[in-house]
Amino acid sequence: MAFTEDTEDLATLSRLDEKVLVEQLRKRYDVDKIYTYIGDILVAVNLFRPLEIYTKKTQSIYFGKTKHDAPPHIFAVADSAYHNLMDTKKDQCCVVSGESGAGKTESAKFIIKQIVELCLAGSSGSSLEKKILDVNPLLEAFGNAQTTMNDNSSRFGKYTELLFDAQGHGELDF
Repeated sequence: MAFTEDTEDLATLSRLDEKVLVEQLRKRYDVDKIYTYIGDILVAVNLFRPLEIYTKKTQSIYFGKTKHDAPPHIFAVADSAYHNLMDTKKDQCCVVSGESGAGKTESAKFIIKQIVELCLAGSSGSSLEKKILDVNPLLEAFGNAQTTMNDNSSRFGKYTELLFDAQGHGELDF
């Protein structure tokens, strides 16, 4: 059974098995739509080439939007987590998982980039961004090794905790 429509959330399909999943991801990949939802999960397919989908203009598309207001994107996940934190006052968690060279580190950077934009307030937001960017090379220096997919592959999991006050201003903690 072939699906001809472009489906942004595969959980809405009447049938979802491995064949349908791969077919839908391939169809979206072929037109550079690398993000697809399966319910609350965001699936990303790494094109191994840059796309112009991480700009400030793209970031602004996702500010304060619900999941179905804009196409699937890593910025939507970050925005949702930040706004859920502010609305519910309960901790939020984003898990980034994948094979070596799949783009986990870059995805984590995009999540943080969007959250930094959301909590910008004078110099505190840019200070947070600077701290995050300054510490990342240090974290990358420990335990990395060359693999067939990645010249600088992490050999360990990373845990980054962003702390926010009641106004949504952030701090970095490890």
